[in-house]
Amino acid sequence: MPSKSRGLRTSTGCLTCRKRRVKCDETRPRCQNCIRVDRACAYPQADAGPAPRRLRTLSVHENTTTLSSPSPGSAPTPVEPVPVPTLTQTEPTEQPGSAEIPSSFQQWIPFPIDDGENQAPLPENGLLFNDSLPSFGNVYSPAPGPFEWYDLLAEDALSNIQMHNASSREHRWNFDKFSLSRKQTPRHSPSLEPQPNLDINETRHSVVEPWNTATRIELSQEELVYFEHYVSAVGPILDIFDPDRHFATVVPHLALRNVGLLKSLLAVGACHMALDLPQQPEADPSNAMPPSTPASTHSNLTMTSDPSRIGEQYYYETLHYLSQTLLYPSYTSSHEILATAIMISTYEMFGAYGGSDNGNWNRHLKGAFWIQRNQDNNGESVDGLRRAVWWAWLRQDIWAAFREGRPAMTIFQPMKMLTELSESQLATRVVFLAAKCVQYAATPKDGDIAGYIDAGERLMRTLEYWRQILPPSFDPIPVASQFSLLPAASPETPSQFQPIWIHPPSHAAAIQTYHFARILILLNQPSTGGLANYQTRGKMLRDSMSTVCGIAVSQQSQNEPSAFVNFQAVYAAALCAETQDKQAEVLGILEKALNVCKFPAKTMLNDLIGLWSSAR
Repeated sequence: MPSKSRGLRTSTGCLTCRKRRVKCDETRPRCQNCIRVDRACAYPQADAGPAPRRLRTLSVHENTTTLSSPSPGSAPTPVEPVPVPTLTQTEPTEQPGSAEIPSSFQQWIPFPIDDGENQAPLPENGLLFNDSLPSFGNVYSPAPGPFEWYDLLAEDALSNIQMHNASSREHRWNFDKFSLSRKQTPRHSPSLEPQPNLDINETRHSVVEPWNTATRIELSQEELVYFEHYVSAVGPILDIFDPDRHFATVVPHLALRNVGLLKSLLAVGACHMALDLPQQPEADPSNAMPPSTPASTHSNLTMTSDPSRIGEQYYYETLHYLSQTLLYPSYTSSHEILATAIMISTYEMFGAYGGSDNGNWNRHLKGAFWIQRNQDNNGESVDGLRRAVWWAWLRQDIWAAFREGRPAMTIFQPMKMLTELSESQLATRVVFLAAKCVQYAATPKDGDIAGYIDAGERLMRTLEYWRQILPPSFDPIPVASQFSLLPAASPETPSQFQPIWIHPPSHAAAIQTYHFARILILLNQPSTGGLANYQTRGKMLRDSMSTVCGIAVSQQSQNEPSAFVNFQAVYAAALCAETQDKQAEVLGILEKALNVCKFPAKTMLNDLIGLWSSAR
C-alpha cells in the first residue's frame, strides 16, 4: 500500500528547487529559495506537453541524465517489468527531476549536474550519485529540527546523570535535572532577518543578538587551560581539510561572545585532554570537584580535577544554555548553533574512547544532520564556516557509519564539476565520494546484483577520474628509498612499507581518504568471476595498502590531525591483510597512530585481531 505521505512534488517551480526537492514560491526572475542560498534560478521553457516515458537499460558505458530520487515514503510509479536484470532508470520527461524510479531496484544511479547538456563521454562528465538510500528511520524527514535535536541531547544527558548517581554513594552532579527542560514560549529576536549564507566577517558584529554577550567573555585560569588545548590540539584535527582553519581561528572568537558555544568548546578541550591521561578509577565523592550551577558563566573548577569529569560538567552547562536559548528563532539559524552542534558531536566522539558503544555519538550526529538540514547547510554553502561545519560533520559520520555498517547520512549533491574545483575543494570532494562508498558498502546486496556491480564500477571510475585530474601537489615528494621508521614485524624481516611524504597534510589526508573509499568498493563489490578479475582486485588492494601504510609511517604524518586520518585508512587496509607478517606490521602502524591521536579506543584493535583469527 502506498504511503499516505507522498513527499514534495517536483512538477512546478524553478529548475533548482525541483532538483533540490524543496518547495518553490515561483517568484520571477529569482525565487526566494535561490536568493537565500545564492544559487542560479531558471524556469523551464514552455512545452507542448509531457513526452511519454519509457524504460531503458542503463549501460555501464552510457552517459546518464539527472534524476530526482523519490522522497522517503513516496509511492513508486507503476512500471512494466524489465526483461534484463540490470539497473534501470526512466527517461526524463519535459523536466529533469520529474522522473521516478521503481523502488524495487538499487538506486545508485550516477548523474551529471549539467542536466545532459554536456554529452562528453565518461568519465569527463563529473559523475555524482543518486541518494535514494536504504531505510534509515525518519532521519531524512523534514520534521526534525533544533528542538528535536535538543530533546535527544537532554534525554541522553539525563540517562547518564541517573546512571552515575545510581552507581555512586553521592550524586555526581549537584544540580536540578529539570533545569535541562527547554522552555516552550518562543521569544522574538530584535535582530535583523538572518541571512545564513552571507560572509561571517561582514555580519558578525552588525547586531548584538540577545543570546550573545555584549562584551567578550573573560576566561578564568582553569578555563584558559582547556581553551588553549582546544585551539592547539582539537582545532587542527577538525581543520585538516580547511585552508582557512575555521575551527581553530573563527570558532574560538565566536565562543567568546556565546556562553553555550564556549561551554561546548571547553567540554571538547577537556575531554580530549583526558585522552592523554591514564584511565583513573572512580574518584572518592569527598574529593569531587565543587558543584557549579549549569547556567553559570564560569564553572568552579580545580586543576586537580579529572578533565573528563570537568568536560561532563561543561557539557551539561551547554545543554542548560541550549534549553534557554532555542526559543529565539534567530539562534536556530545562527553560526553559533552550527558550531555548537559540531562541538557536541565531537565531544561524544572522544567520549567513546573507553570502548563503550557509539549510540550517543550516532544519535548526536543525526541531530547535527537535522540542524544543518534546517539551515540548508552543505559542503558548497557560500559562507566558509558553514562549509567547514558540514565537512567536519561528514568526516565524523563517515567513520561512525563505517563502524556501524550503516549508510552515511548525507543527502547533499555537489553542484560543481570536478574540473571546476580548486585544490582544497578537490581534497574535500573525495570525502564526499568516501561517504558514497560507505553508503554503497551498507546497501544490501540481494536483489539486483547486476545493478549493484554496475554501481560499484561507476563509483570506482569516479574515484579514478578524481585521482587522474589531481595537480602535482597531491603527488609524493620524491626521496631516495629508505627503511621505514616503524620497526618490522621481526628483526630478520625488513619493513614492507616505504615512507611516503605528500605535502601539504590536507593532500596526504585526501589520498588516504581516496584509498579508504577504494578499499571499501573492492571489498564489497561482488565479483564477476575469473582469475584475471581476482588478480586485478588483489593487486589494487595491495597497492592501496602500501600507499596508506607508507603515508602513515612517514615522519611528516606523526601529528594528531594526520594520525587521525591515517588510522581510519590503515584500519580499512588491515581488513585485507593476508599474511601474518603483514598483519603484524599493520597492527604496529595502527598502534603507533593511536599513540599519536589517542582516538579511537584501542579495543578496536582487538576486534581486528579477532577478525584475522576467524579467517585463518
